[in-house]
Amino acid sequence: MFESMRPIPSLLSAAVILTGLVLVATLVIRAVPRAVVRTGVSTQGGNVVNSVVNKVIPNGPARRRQAALRRIAESGTYVGSMLAAQDSVLRRWPERMNRPLRIYMPRGRDVPGWSDGMDNAVQAAFYRWERVPDVPMRFEFVRDTAGAEVRVRWIREFSGQRTGQADIVWNRDGWIVRGTLTLAVRSPGGHGLSEDAVHTVALHEIGHLLGLGHSNDPGDVMHATTDIRDLTVRDRNSARLLYALEPGNLKGR
Repeated sequence: MFESMRPIPSLLSAAVILTGLVLVATLVIRAVPRAVVRTGVSTQGGNVVNSVVNKVIPNGPARRRQAALRRIAESGTYVGSMLAAQDSVLRRWPERMNRPLRIYMPRGRDVPGWSDGMDNAVQAAFYRWERVPDVPMRFEFVRDTAGAEVRVRWIREFSGQRTGQADIVWNRDGWIVRGTLTLAVRSPGGHGLSEDAVHTVALHEIGHLLGLGHSNDPGDVMHATTDIRDLTVRDRNSARLLYALEPGNLKGR
């Protein structure tokens, strides 16, 4: 699985690999339907958060950053781990309960190995995230690209060691404005993926689409290597915390 997170070009400079502007992960299928994600992204975020929290910070925006960092450090989530890989920047969508996020997912009939069940697996993964309490996101699948903010693409397989890719674009304030999910129907070795495997890949990739990075716990869906088929308590709590905080740079200037 590959995840690419890009700022809007007119607002920020080009992304740099593995500095928090681009996060790279690789998804490999151990044995269908078990899905495994492998990555070289650092998740050593706890010390970064604690070192900033312990500084004396004045009033104003700096104090708000300190309060956010303290909340993250005390949360028991992996949001702190995310910050190291994202250059201390939180990114998420604005609240979308009244105006659902519009998703265009064309059928993959022209892709050998695709099935209707794979479409269903991806939709189920979106709706699983939608059911997480206190994450103010709803999803609506639309029939064409007009007005779609997220696009899903089906391909036969990637040339590298991955089976999925999530790309998001955000503005200078950290608000995500659009995204793309690219999903393969075959593993890097050419083996067809089961619907359960596609669901696992989609769960992980949608987490990235929502703004989550990698967990440091192998028992979580968002860990870099996972075969977990449902969101864990830490997955849900990390998403809830992310959407309780304002996006943007927590490192300060």
